[in-house]
Amino acid sequence: MLSDPAPRPPRSYDPTIAPYREDGVVHVHDHATVRALLRDAKRVTSDVSDLVGPEQRVHPVSAFVWATDRLTVGGCPGRHAALRSVMAPWLGADAVEQRHRDADATSRRHADRLSGRPFDVYADYAEPVVVEYMAAWLGVEDADVRFAIADQVAMGEIFEEWPVPATDAVDEHYRELMARPGLGGVAGAARDLRDRQVLTEREVWGIIYALSVSTIATATAITLATGLSIEHGLWPGMVDAERAGSAIEEAVRLGGPFPQASRFVREPFTLGELRVEPGEQVLMWLTAANRGLPGPHRLPQDRFDPTRDTSSHLGWGSGYHTCGGVRHARAIAAAAVTTLARHCPTLAHDGPWARYVGIDDGYSAAPAAP
Repeated sequence: MLSDPAPRPPRSYDPTIAPYREDGVVHVHDHATVRALLRDAKRVTSDVSDLVGPEQRVHPVSAFVWATDRLTVGGCPGRHAALRSVMAPWLGADAVEQRHRDADATSRRHADRLSGRPFDVYADYAEPVVVEYMAAWLGVEDADVRFAIADQVAMGEIFEEWPVPATDAVDEHYRELMARPGLGGVAGAARDLRDRQVLTEREVWGIIYALSVSTIATATAITLATGLSIEHGLWPGMVDAERAGSAIEEAVRLGGPFPQASRFVREPFTLGELRVEPGEQVLMWLTAANRGLPGPHRLPQDRFDPTRDTSSHLGWGSGYHTCGGVRHARAIAAAAVTTLARHCPTLAHDGPWARYVGIDDGYSAAPAAP
């Protein structure tokens, strides 16, 4: 019932393809190379801030993504350390623990609403659960989270133009949000940091935007873990948090909510037999790398197996490029899956599923019924 994770071409899922250059972009597929590049702080970067003039407006997502790298394209120290340091209290285990009850309560409320009738797992359950969790944590309205989601999906492939240009609609939205009285949560804390000139205006917008957009990946993980568990006769076991967590990790590995990561070359080096030069874009296919994990496997890696050792999968990134909000994502995803399994123990597919693969692919359908 679950289709192949299209719409990407088959080569996007093949870890045996050697590095190649196409339309000026270098594509990398194998696990070892992708993992090494994700962890490389010197040879590649996504921080092109030193190439942007002070008068240029950049989209908030650009300002945020720069925080993932320690050096700019030109070699200057980036904003990585400053942004990661101020965000750490919001993303740590203690922050997740404080929100654990909210995750359970939110999941129960939405599951109660759906009991006894057909529904779409993504649109009617997973996304609303994560949107509500995210909005409460950020200290904004549900509509603010959905604004960022809609902007991201409409934008499509964000690395076609980097840095992403700003739009008047986005600027107006976040200018209004930052002016709200009594702003709390992460947004309020970020605004205080802006007022103290620790963060720039667009970095604050970028934090709120990027964390809002991560709703898509988390809701996708919930949806895929649910659908694949149903398909393989494992759904009743998802009432157990440990089993649900394993299913979520395997779903992220297999379904790839973030299908690729993009970097720009800072200094010349070789990928396989391919020489890359400064300024070139390298596109790392996480979807392919995650089908080439090292070690023995009971089932082929294009199959769903929650018992698989997924400790080296790259769905959440790797090393210092591991997703900062991964603890929140895992916590709300596990709460959502286990709660739905308890409320709907006989859940079944109610028609063909079309997977939501990534942040730039668009949602299709995930029909289910008790």
